[in-house]
Amino acid sequence: MYGKNYVTKEVLEAINEENKTITYRAIEGDVLKEYKSFKVIIQSIPKGEATWVRWTIEYEKRNKNIPHPIKLLEFVIHLSEELDDHLVQT
Repeated sequence: MYGKNYVTKEVLEAINEENKTITYRAIEGDVLKEYKSFKVIIQSIPKGEATWVRWTIEYEKRNKNIPHPIKLLEFVIHLSEELDDHLVQT
């Protein structure tokens, strides 16, 4: 992010089969230098013959000067597009 590599250790915090969600929480690493807490929730949403994926990022900035994680959102979009392209080809 922001022109440098980020390393973050995370734990699988929860799997909710009913809501089809997986929740990861950062426990150490670069992201926690800027954010007090950082959590990613991935949800699978069946839509007819397709499946949508919703990414939710919950975070608390350490101070008001820390930017929102826009670069991470751009990475998630790129990752999702690449994964979709791969799945369509197979």
